[in-house]
Amino acid sequence: MDKEKNMLSLEELWEESGGEINSGTFQEFVRLGKRVDKVERRRRIKRIVFTAVAAVAALVAVALVSFSLTRHNYELSPLDATRSLVARNGEVSSITLPDGSTVSLNGGSTLLYPESFDADKRIVYLSGEGNFSVAKDPERPFIVKTAYMDIQALGTTFSVHSYVDERTMRTTLKEGKVRVDIPSAEQTSYILEPDMQLVFTPAESSVKLQTVDAARVLAWENGLLSFSDATFPEVASALERRFNVSISYNAVNMRDNALNVRFLPDETLEDALDILTLLIPGSRYKKDENRVYYQF
Repeated sequence: MDKEKNMLSLEELWEESGGEINSGTFQEFVRLGKRVDKVERRRRIKRIVFTAVAAVAALVAVALVSFSLTRHNYELSPLDATRSLVARNGEVSSITLPDGSTVSLNGGSTLLYPESFDADKRIVYLSGEGNFSVAKDPERPFIVKTAYMDIQALGTTFSVHSYVDERTMRTTLKEGKVRVDIPSAEQTSYILEPDMQLVFTPAESSVKLQTVDAARVLAWENGLLSFSDATFPEVASALERRFNVSISYNAVNMRDNALNVRFLPDETLEDALDILTLLIPGSRYKKDENRVYYQF
């Protein structure tokens, strides 16, 4: 392998991976992955994405495309030295990275990481949601890169929620300290203390800092879903990933409910939907195999 092949950009990795995406999702992820000021382009990908990207190879390819188009200035090793962890809808996947750090991925998520980290930094790429417990190594910062945020930690426990089809991206700190960089926001760096959560809305370039119970936020790893002032689409997306179903609803008729609810690990999809109908008076649902039709 010649020197030019020694370091391949993520875009080149995509070309070599041979992954295929259908139903136009390649173009949608191109729009969603770009880190530019015109972030309002990102609103066109609800629900069909994970159906169109059902195979593991396609999920990895999507992540490669997203990061290739947002990280032109970052490079990874060749494809055979780059690893991926994929969590399909309905499952949680975990891994120990080469440095001893551990990661748990929520459904519909992909993590890209090198076979071995560089001598001066540890960089991974995330599309979706992951809980990170970072091994301490002050000489090598640990950085999680997503489509809109970079999260840097030396040794800490935190969660990153960055699904490209959702309105907001979140970083929640449980232990230690992290720095969140958002190039498209006016203030680009934020330092989080334990039980702080940063919420970034790309379409508005807005950042909100709030205090949360980080242990609850990270509890999806153990099957507990907890929501505070959440919108119905946020809750629906989480249930889709948990139970591997598709939830359809009429956004025009959707009420502006701020939902505060927890779903326990042993509760079924029907249990969760019944709870939602109690919280949203007048709403109802119909379930047909792996599809749910929710009405307001």
